[in-house]
Amino acid sequence: MRTLENVLYLPHTPARGQPSALFDASRRFVPESVDYRGIGTTPSWQRTDWPEDLPAGVPEAPEETYLFLGGAHLHYGHFLVTTLPRFWPLLAARPPAPVLCYAPVHAAQWEPFRFAVDILARLGLEVREIHAFEEPLRLRRVIVPAPAFQEEAFAHTVFRDLCVAIGADCYAPEEVDAEERPAYLAKTRLSGGVRRFANEDEVTEILAREGVEILHPEGLSFAEQVRLFARRRVLAGSLGSALHTAIFAPPGRRVVALSPGPRINPTFPLVDALCGNAVAYLHQPGTAETDKGAFGSQQRLPDPQAAAEGLLRRMRAMAAEPPRSGPGLLPAAWSRLARRIRR
Repeated sequence: MRTLENVLYLPHTPARGQPSALFDASRRFVPESVDYRGIGTTPSWQRTDWPEDLPAGVPEAPEETYLFLGGAHLHYGHFLVTTLPRFWPLLAARPPAPVLCYAPVHAAQWEPFRFAVDILARLGLEVREIHAFEEPLRLRRVIVPAPAFQEEAFAHTVFRDLCVAIGADCYAPEEVDAEERPAYLAKTRLSGGVRRFANEDEVTEILAREGVEILHPEGLSFAEQVRLFARRRVLAGSLGSALHTAIFAPPGRRVVALSPGPRINPTFPLVDALCGNAVAYLHQPGTAETDKGAFGSQQRLPDPQAAAEGLLRRMRAMAAEPPRSGPGLLPAAWSRLARRIRR
């Protein structure tokens, strides 16, 4: 965590094209203020060049000190793994200064993103308390924490602690692993998004006939999703942001994920290790790209029957295993991650 003085806050403008970093008194971007992906040093989405068209006499922000917590990414998965990792200072206490973000300026603009509103409220932070500005401002003093989790790169246990604290009120302790019936999180009702299987409905029809409950995350509140992960002994779904919800549930979840490719984005195993979860990633050879429609990409499974049978076998095997808990749970998860990296 760094404290800096005389810092430039530069909001997003159409002319600049991309959101910006914070800039220090020497006109250098503040590395902790930008987001990275992987182990490189290139920011994943912000511009870090000094704005040459900055008007003279930039006014000062009204507060003496701010706590800068990055950009509010209002896509569910990116909010969890990119925005929330900067909020770890709120785990132990109220913010030491007013919270400043690159975020919607007006509270009403947050309303379509109820998951974000709910998560922040569980940290004792109302969205109306988050400061954001529509014009460049000078910050007399700003506290900038580095993220506790970085996509495809690293994870600190304080991020797990933060997420477990957020999810703690979503379920009762006696509910953990109380429901034997497995559930599958489907994307079949989505009208658009990042990725899905074009013929996933053929898989879910078979799973439903075998007693698996088919659920659609977009129809559940944040609390309902966390409770689902806590209660079910085994959950399955196609690879995507909905599986990140496991980080708010008790450690030791058992999950089966249907992947469109043999390579798994490193962010997913990082979350698994942080949670102490056992996750099986299944990929069907021959899965191919098809017309993407309103999605970033769509894939078609060559044999939905075999894919469903593979999911069922793995779910039943996981359900038969004893509950996973105790002090060795997290070290074992990190060992699994290390073995995956070595492969």
